[in-house]
Amino acid sequence: MQNKKKVISFIALIIIVILWGIVPVIGKYLFNNNFYSPALLIATRGLIATVIMVIFVLVTKQFKALNKSYLICIPAGIILGSAYLFQFIGLETTTASKNTFLEAFCVIATPLTLLIMIKEKPTIASIFASLLCLVGAFILCGDGWDFTSLLKAPSLGDIFSAIGGALFGVNIAFTQVFAKDKNPFVYVTIQLAILSVISFIYAFGFERPLLFSWDYKNILIVLFLSIFCTAICWIVRAYAVRNISATTIAVMNPMSAVIATTIALCLGQETFNTNLLVGAIIIVIAILISSLSQAKMATGAASIAEKDNNNLS
Repeated sequence: MQNKKKVISFIALIIIVILWGIVPVIGKYLFNNNFYSPALLIATRGLIATVIMVIFVLVTKQFKALNKSYLICIPAGIILGSAYLFQFIGLETTTASKNTFLEAFCVIATPLTLLIMIKEKPTIASIFASLLCLVGAFILCGDGWDFTSLLKAPSLGDIFSAIGGALFGVNIAFTQVFAKDKNPFVYVTIQLAILSVISFIYAFGFERPLLFSWDYKNILIVLFLSIFCTAICWIVRAYAVRNISATTIAVMNPMSAVIATTIALCLGQETFNTNLLVGAIIIVIAILISSLSQAKMATGAASIAEKDNNNLS
C-alpha cells in the first residue's frame, strides 16, 4: 500500500513539474499577443486559485488550525506575490527559457536569507551552487562567445526574472523558518489571497496598458492556469511530498525550466544558441547541488529528531 502511494505521488509530482514548465510558455504567448497584462493575469489567476483553495480547506475542515500565528502568512504572501510580479513582468520582455532558468537565483537568496534571519551559516555546497548559478546566468544572458558579446548587459526582463527568482528564495527560507508547525493548505491559501490582493493593487494602480481579454479561448487558458497549474498543483503537491523522499524532489526541482525551454524552442518562441545550452546546464547543476545539499540537511535533522524522540521514550 505504501509503495502504491509512493508511485502515485511520484507520478503526480512529474505532472506538476510538467504543468509548471508549461506556465511560462503560456504566459509568453498571452503577453506577446497583448491578451493580458502581467500583473492582472497574476491577480486573476491568484483570485480563482484562492477561491478553490478556500473551498477545499473549508470542505476538509482544515481551517480549525487557524490562529494568530498564521499572521506570519501576510509577509510571506507579500514576498510570494512580489516574486510572481517580478517574474511575470520580466517574462514580458525576455524569453521563457531565461525567465525560468533565472528563477534559479533562489539558490543564492535562500541560504543568504537564512544567514540573515537565523544566523545559519551557508554550507560549502550552497556557496559553490551560488557561484555556479551566477556563472550560468552570466553565460545565459550573453549573446555569443567573443568578449564583447559575452559581456552583453542583461535586459530589464532578465533582471526582473532574476529578482523574482531571488524573492522565491526568500519565500522558501521564510517558510522554512516560520511554517514548520503550520497546516500547509491553510498556509498556501492565505499566501495566495495576499498575492491576489497586492497583484490587483499593482495592476490597477501602476500597470499601463491594463489588458484583459474576454475571448472565451483566453478565459479558458486563464482558468487552466488558475485551476490546474495553481490550485490543484499546490493541493496535490502538499499531499505528494509526504510520500516522496527529499532527494527525489530535489532532483526534480530544475526540470520545469528544462521543460519550459524545450517547449518554447519547439514552438518557435525562441531560437537555440550555445549560450542557452551552456548556461542552462550550469544552472541545472547549481540547482541540483543546492537542492541535494538541502535534502541531505533535512534528512539529517529528521534523523536527529527521531533519535531524540527514541531516547525520550
